Amino acid sequence: MRWTGYPIGALLALALVTHVDAQALDDEFTEPTVEPADDADAPVDPATGSAPAAVSDPAAVSEDELPPTSGPRADNAPMAEIEVAETDARADGFRSGFAFGSYGRVAVASNLDGGLGRDADIVAFAPRIDEDVYFELELRRQDQLRGGARSFVVATVAFGGPLFHLDGDFDESIAVRNLFAMVTDAFTDGLSLWAGSRMWRGDDVYLLNFWPLDNLNTVGGGLDYSFLPGAHGDMLELRLVGGLARPNDPFHRQVTGAIPTAGFVPDDVVLLDRPRFTAGLKATFWPAGRQARSGLKAILYGEGHFLPDGERELEGGGTETLPRDEGYVLGAQLGGYIADSNTFANLFVKYASGLAVYDPFAVPFTTGSVLRTSRAKELVVALSANYEVGAFGLQLGAYYRWFRDADPNVFDRHSLAEGAIDVRPHVWFGDMAGLSLDLSYQALQASALDETTGQVVRGGITKIGIIPFISPFGRGTYTRPHIRLIYSLTIRDEDAQRLYSDDDPRSQQALEHYLGIGAEWWFDSSSYGS
Repeated sequence: MRWTGYPIGALLALALVTHVDAQALDDEFTEPTVEPADDADAPVDPATGSAPAAVSDPAAVSEDELPPTSGPRADNAPMAEIEVAETDARADGFRSGFAFGSYGRVAVASNLDGGLGRDADIVAFAPRIDEDVYFELELRRQDQLRGGARSFVVATVAFGGPLFHLDGDFDESIAVRNLFAMVTDAFTDGLSLWAGSRMWRGDDVYLLNFWPLDNLNTVGGGLDYSFLPGAHGDMLELRLVGGLARPNDPFHRQVTGAIPTAGFVPDDVVLLDRPRFTAGLKATFWPAGRQARSGLKAILYGEGHFLPDGERELEGGGTETLPRDEGYVLGAQLGGYIADSNTFANLFVKYASGLAVYDPFAVPFTTGSVLRTSRAKELVVALSANYEVGAFGLQLGAYYRWFRDADPNVFDRHSLAEGAIDVRPHVWFGDMAGLSLDLSYQALQASALDETTGQVVRGGITKIGIIPFISPFGRGTYTRPHIRLIYSLTIRDEDAQRLYSDDDPRSQQALEHYLGIGAEWWFDSSSYGS
């Protein structure tokens, strides 16, 4: 949808007003504080070993990841009970009240040839050195409840660019990414229930900006349950999600006008309506406990995708039957982490079949006679790692993807293998300034034949980037915000140039420059680490 910028201003104003009101109430009442024991283990969520991977449960994040704001007390509860509840909660960093969070990145660049800089990639998940503008604003209400439960109401609005400075349209593309309510420790310790619209995610490959395993955008509901307590927290967590998605296209929905029974405005008649239902199940095991400061974690993951049958009208007359379709995902992840040195590594493997190969918002077929996805297959293997010592840091991201679509034609451009690897070393000069060197390579090979060479379609791109940056909050490869200069040199081989249309200047450019300035941040977000 397209809205004006006014909702963003209203959201910011509401967040500021509620924060000021909450702070005034905090000043009015003096509450006792509880100091944790000196030998107590600080709670550490192993998900922070792969920040900024999605934080699936706002109640499970560490003390530093929740803002120290507090809101008005409930009028119907005795002051003593509220003070005790909030005091106990503050021992693990939780504070009742309104909270504001955000993720964002913004940049403007030149191609050093009179035009704007732009991303120059040929694969699905490319190095994130020349990204487009994107940001999210989150307003969250969180409360400590009697009996130990906690409630959350989360609203996240996202903006996808471009900025009006670059198109002259004071009208922006906005989407609601999160709009859900959740209660944690519901009925029993470790049980969380939620319903609404949600980004449901796990760990990511930051340098390539994608989530290899669990990455659902759905409206529905789910539950999380952690159990098997040990010396350092629970050792096992189960997560379940189910929800719907329905793109507005003739493959999923078709609406036509009809003669009205009254009045003069035609009635809308829904001829085809078949949303996709997706269910996901995830099991995570921490042998040392999820709050251990170092350890391993193992994940098993699965999805089921289901699309009902239907019938639609054809433009030339007549109808067409769309058969029922389904698919599944099976995946696994093995990771290790050392929290004290911000070191981690995650290996992902995912296999998808049938309908699950295609994103719930994608249309598997737009033309042709193939109407079922049973022949579609996809295999993804990915790696994400981080290492920090002193003034040095190193990030690594890589993936390989093999994809075959449902078309039985062997020589089809949509059957391909692709991959990328990105290595980014960091050096800090003092605590606030640093320099990153980004080295990456990406390539693809399709089963289609190149009309010019008679060989299979392929291409490769090498990128060399230099990123001096300022980090106000100090050292750390995942410390944000970053204010940075960005230079990237893209080197295309001849095969990569042939991937572009002859009318596209990039078909004749072996080299392309990107020189710009930008910023990236995240804080107090339910979708990303702090």
